Amino acid sequence: MKFFKYLFFLIVLIFVVGSLYIATISIPEEKTLNFETPITAELFEQKIQDLSTYENWFSFPQKSTSEPRLSSAEDFENTTLSWQNETFEAINFQNKNLDEDSIQQRLVLKTWLSSSEFDIRWKFESSENVSNIIVHLKSDANFWQKTEYVFTGKTHLEITEKAITQSLKTLEQTITKEISVYDISPIGKLETGGFYILHATSASRLNFDSILRKSKPIFQSIEEFMKQQELDIFKGKLIVFENFYNDSENIIFSAGIGSKNQVAIPNYFEVLSKQIRSNVYFKTQLKGDYINLKELLSIAEATIEKRELVIDKTLKPYLEFQVDSSDTVNPAEWVTNFYIPIFEN
Repeated sequence: MKFFKYLFFLIVLIFVVGSLYIATISIPEEKTLNFETPITAELFEQKIQDLSTYENWFSFPQKSTSEPRLSSAEDFENTTLSWQNETFEAINFQNKNLDEDSIQQRLVLKTWLSSSEFDIRWKFESSENVSNIIVHLKSDANFWQKTEYVFTGKTHLEITEKAITQSLKTLEQTITKEISVYDISPIGKLETGGFYILHATSASRLNFDSILRKSKPIFQSIEEFMKQQELDIFKGKLIVFENFYNDSENIIFSAGIGSKNQVAIPNYFEVLSKQIRSNVYFKTQLKGDYINLKELLSIAEATIEKRELVIDKTLKPYLEFQVDSSDTVNPAEWVTNFYIPIFEN
């Protein structure tokens, strides 16, 4: 009888001492991750706020044991994604708030022994060459989480940190694959022109990266001018190549905005106006990133030669940015038309 009595007290003592030990354990409750990527942060933001995409890129290291369940998809602040895996009896992501540059979410993890609740804040920063996805995790580690840590050697915060880091790498690969899709289509002969372009002129070697970089501030300046003057835009952003067929080392080009009618421009504005004459042009279309513009030019000229058409070198070819980054940040959705003047057969 005394044996069981002593055994009982020993068990109680072990429990008390163990509890005191567990209570003294310190587990980090906050973590900030910084994921750097060359892809614009807005593309990440679109995916991260849409919980229906998580099945394609987000995963914990352990194997899933259930299909993901999406609920309240029509209500952003209550949209919830739930599933289970070999470690957690329940994994629940819930959108809470969407700001101009950040997303707030709640993540709940449950095991047979403990549960944890994370406040997650995704913040998105973009610069010219690199973007940062900043993820802040915050959770209060309770007694049972500490107990589980004693048995497993891993905290829910560590598991979540690893899952987010690896999942962002997967998401980067997914987005890279999506935006690399492009299509170049010869459209054919058509009559166009017969409008004016408000522009500024610059020069570059035949390097589309350089041409686009120099054109961007010109587009912005001309758009501001047209807004000030209350002028209607007839055509969107255009780049007219002035000496494309002169075998010159530098390409002179005019970047600007199309206008239906000629505009009288005050002398104090550094804006010029010229006519794009009506003529027969061969149109080739690129759907995709501007890194494919060189291929667009090559296919356009090869198609013209194949169809035994003759380029009218007295007129100027031009690019038309039908859909660009001001319409969508996804390069796969950009549409650029290249018009080469030809003689009518």
